[in-house]
Amino acid sequence: MTTDDQRHELADGNLIPTLGLGVWQVPNGAECERAVRWALEAGYRHIDTAQAYGNEQSVGQALRDSGVPREDVFITTKFYPGNRDPAAEAEKSLRRLGVDQLDLYIIHWPQRGATWAWPGMEAARERDYARSIGVSNFSVAELDQVTAIASTQPVVNQVQFSPFEYRRALLDA
Repeated sequence: MTTDDQRHELADGNLIPTLGLGVWQVPNGAECERAVRWALEAGYRHIDTAQAYGNEQSVGQALRDSGVPREDVFITTKFYPGNRDPAAEAEKSLRRLGVDQLDLYIIHWPQRGATWAWPGMEAARERDYARSIGVSNFSVAELDQVTAIASTQPVVNQVQFSPFEYRRALLDA
């Protein structure tokens, strides 16, 4: 089990493990199930998937097969903004993953504008589909637009950040 010193506190007080397995580009099926099971066996306690990845079903199957209690694993998935209703899509993700609640549900990218999906994200949280909600791949200006209209503030802006993709202005904001 991940200890609190291996987690970071989100803006809403929920804890997210520092290290997580992202399953982007891992196809649905046995390969994804093996990767998730191996990660859980190695001590990972955060699995990051997305509706657009098409592998939520395998992530859920691997979680069930692992024997690791659900409450010990932090699950993130992302709303695909080509769809219309974030809350309805969260409910579908719950069914595919075979869980009662997401730990973190984020907008994958600001397609069709920064703010239109946020009320649906808040609805997903209000319906207890997700404990925490946030965004991904938003610029400073887009994040400012969301925070200006939000009743519930995003707890994260998940972005690529590395020595090769160093976004100082975004980090400072």
